[in-house]
Amino acid sequence: MSKKKIIIIVVSIIVVIALVVGGIFAYRWYQSENTTIEVQSVSDLNWGYSGNEMSSYGEVTNDLSQDVYLLDNQTVKEVLVTEGQTVSVGDPLISYDMTLSNLQLEMKQLDIDTDTSKLEAAQKELEKLKKTTPIPETSTTPSTPAVPDTPTVPDTPEVAEKTGDAYNYISLNAVPNKGSGTVNDPYVFLCTPDCYVLGEYLNSLSEDATNPKFVVFEIHQNNTFDGELITSWSISGANGLPQMAEDSKWAVSTQSQIEDTMDDESVVTEPEVSTPEPEVPQGYTAKELAKLISDKEKEIRELDLSKRKAELELEEMKKIAENGTVTATVNGVVKKVGDKDNPPTDGSAFLTVSSSEGLYVKGALSELMLNDVSVGQNVYANSWESGMSFEATITEISTYPEENSNAWSGDGNPNVSYYPYTAYIEDTDGLKNGESVELTMSSNEDSSNSIYLEKAYVRKEDGKSYVWKADKNDRLVKQYVVTGKTLWGQAVEIVSGLSLDDRIAFPYGKNVKEGVKVKESSGGMMY
Repeated sequence: MSKKKIIIIVVSIIVVIALVVGGIFAYRWYQSENTTIEVQSVSDLNWGYSGNEMSSYGEVTNDLSQDVYLLDNQTVKEVLVTEGQTVSVGDPLISYDMTLSNLQLEMKQLDIDTDTSKLEAAQKELEKLKKTTPIPETSTTPSTPAVPDTPTVPDTPEVAEKTGDAYNYISLNAVPNKGSGTVNDPYVFLCTPDCYVLGEYLNSLSEDATNPKFVVFEIHQNNTFDGELITSWSISGANGLPQMAEDSKWAVSTQSQIEDTMDDESVVTEPEVSTPEPEVPQGYTAKELAKLISDKEKEIRELDLSKRKAELELEEMKKIAENGTVTATVNGVVKKVGDKDNPPTDGSAFLTVSSSEGLYVKGALSELMLNDVSVGQNVYANSWESGMSFEATITEISTYPEENSNAWSGDGNPNVSYYPYTAYIEDTDGLKNGESVELTMSSNEDSSNSIYLEKAYVRKEDGKSYVWKADKNDRLVKQYVVTGKTLWGQAVEIVSGLSLDDRIAFPYGKNVKEGVKVKESSGGMMY
């Protein structure tokens, strides 16, 4: 085949390949230009909930107690009631020594400020972690050989114990080539010309004075008994050998001790290895990043809880600071009074008041609402038995979480702590002791700018959350977002990365990709 024909064939193949590739790209471009994905406004998809309302369970009771726990670092000045005394709401129970009141308030505020600073720093670290791009997983981690700082002399020979049947050195555990060790049948060792005997073996020959050992060390040509005998060394423990160092070495060829010297041959040094340092990727793998994010989220929850608890304690201290007095929150009888000079140290209540009249409702408050609900606020309840609705006023919020909060959680988050509260019912018509009720409570938190999206709209990639958003050119782009609380296991809070004015697509389907055209949805959830 001529060279000209070969060139024509090659050019033809190239042209065909170019046409095929061009056709594929043209088809993809045509498909992209003629494919549209529906998008919907975030404001339409927003659940509009930021934790400013909570439903939980409660119980109507006329058997209610107020437990008074002493504040940390506060000294009881006077107990103003006695056991068996009847008290009403607002009656003074105990008074504190307020000499250091302002200083204690400042210290508690300092605790809150410290928790706030730590919380803000942790939140920034979490946001940074969520924006971090993970590095690829590596199958193996290169290791650098360790080089000793100083030369070392081996304690035991590095040579093999034997070369064939001939010994290079003889230690305590060496087995003779033949013989039984008696004077008429001594042990016989076949040795190489450089063979030596360790002092530990020579010492063993005279250990048993009644049964000394006899031994012959022989050096033969070619390291075999068939070879001509070059030299031999006969020794026994019959007359008692002088004790020698266990690690001393005695040459068979010269029958004398080998002196250890730090010469070039006896010093073992590691060779210099000139190996380029492996390039180690900087950053975290997806697995490491997910673990760091999880740990940081846990740290934030703990800091937030510590801050909220300190804020509750500060509010309680401020109320007491006005006159240094703790007052009754229920109408009842004083059932227990502690000794102010010997207060309890086991965490139990110092004073207890049991209600004697009226009806109360007992409920619990999510830790997420501690800052937004206060004493004096109303709770709305609906009886499961009668269907009646009524209103109650919060008289007390505990500063300690309930150990078993599952019974209170209702539709709330089961992963947070719940704080018991008591609310007084003024109008008790149609209610009875022991009724179960559903409680609804609102906070003053502003929810106008909060974004909660159904979890199906938020996907994850390498530990980072993202949505598919329409850009200003009506093209689809991947938008990374920072997420927050989860609502009822169905919706997730969008902390940053998205606004109510943005438009997003349902993030599933083969056509959902970067650069695809978008169009407004006709309405409804885009499943």
